[in-house]
Amino acid sequence: MASTKTKHTTIYAATAAAVATKIIGVRQAGVPDGQASQIDVSSWDDDFDQFVAGRKSTGSTTIEVVFDAAAHEALEAKYQSGEVMEFLVLAPLSDSAPAVAPTVAAGEFAAVTTVDNIKFKGYIANFAVAMADNDVWRGTMTIQGTGPRTITKKTP
Repeated sequence: MASTKTKHTTIYAATAAAVATKIIGVRQAGVPDGQASQIDVSSWDDDFDQFVAGRKSTGSTTIEVVFDAAAHEALEAKYQSGEVMEFLVLAPLSDSAPAVAPTVAAGEFAAVTTVDNIKFKGYIANFAVAMADNDVWRGTMTIQGTGPRTITKKTP
């Protein structure tokens, strides 16, 4: 079983109609999950409760970064506006190289088939910056997902 290493993994946000902004300084990241609600379909004739899956409620995730005011300026602007945008997590091309930067048209990423990737939409619900003694500034973005995520395997 092959494992994807985080080294050279990249995350992009479509911050404008034709702009892919690389999120730099990433230390930890995730992808929003989506837990299905439970619909109770039990009746008086059942010995046990019966359930079916309902609508999935898209969750949130965080991206932790080494904060850089200039590099994270576009993301701060998106946090302030609350605008929904598309995010793309790209697996590395190899152990020594990141994937090629994606292209964006009409605010959406073009399909990527050269590496495994995960695409999702969301908005930056919070962008906190923290400072500690003898450390660098760190930022934590909370991304509230909206809609489903798409996982694409690279084509051989």
